[in-house]
Amino acid sequence: MDQESTIYLTNIVISVILAGLTTHYWRTQGRSPAMRAWMIAAWTMMAADVLFAMRPQVSETIGRFFPTLMVTVGHVTLVLGARTTARQTRPWLLLNGVVLFHAAALIFFLWLGQKTPWRLFCNGAIWSALSVSAFLSLRQAPGFFWRSPVAPANVFLAHAAFHLVRMGLALASAWWDWSKVADAIQILGDLEVSFFMVALFVALLIANLQQRHEELSSARAEVETLSGLLPICAWCKKVRDDDGYWQQVEEYFEKRDRIRFTHGICADCANDQMKDHPHAMPPVTPG
Repeated sequence: MDQESTIYLTNIVISVILAGLTTHYWRTQGRSPAMRAWMIAAWTMMAADVLFAMRPQVSETIGRFFPTLMVTVGHVTLVLGARTTARQTRPWLLLNGVVLFHAAALIFFLWLGQKTPWRLFCNGAIWSALSVSAFLSLRQAPGFFWRSPVAPANVFLAHAAFHLVRMGLALASAWWDWSKVADAIQILGDLEVSFFMVALFVALLIANLQQRHEELSSARAEVETLSGLLPICAWCKKVRDDDGYWQQVEEYFEKRDRIRFTHGICADCANDQMKDHPHAMPPVTPG
């Protein structure tokens, strides 16, 4: 097995694991639209790796067109996930236009019939632009998605920077005929796919878990606050239980806290009683 095939198979294994984890999280955590987009993107990237690995078994036309275009579809889906996470509108027309433009560009390069650095430059320009778009969207999302150096937004930014450097090296290698540099760029590009997938989807899962934890903590604090409120009648001073029935204060607390009440009379009530029944009891002084 050659080096390229080994890299592609490694990428497939990594992609399957990450896509499976993302799918499990989506199914068990409420099937949110944002996580659905991330899940679809993960499986799309995995499908692209499978197509790349099948290149030796298919024609050059198919092997150079479909896997590359599938990567673009995956990046577009990542942008949709980022915009959904940030609660932004999804520009379907623009994103579909990007896919169609890239498809037309790939067909043009196939029609040329010769390898050209401009093909790699075109791929990198599209993928880096989509990554920057995802980065900008996540900057408008909750802080879990952009505040940390290893947050998803910053992974997208690093991915875009890598493609920009790769584009410059590709043009330089063609200009000065650096054949070894061109081969190294191809290998780095294949390895970067693994790093990008692992960094991005692990960061996404961590950010979603942190956001979920904060939501549950807020909900728990709210429940504790509400559970500390005791409805009491402003006139007769009865309290309302969880079933909606009104009870005397003594009955309410005896059932819940096993508190036993003893009864006496305060000074104010004793004096009030003396006014109505002056011979019933002696007057009581405060204190």
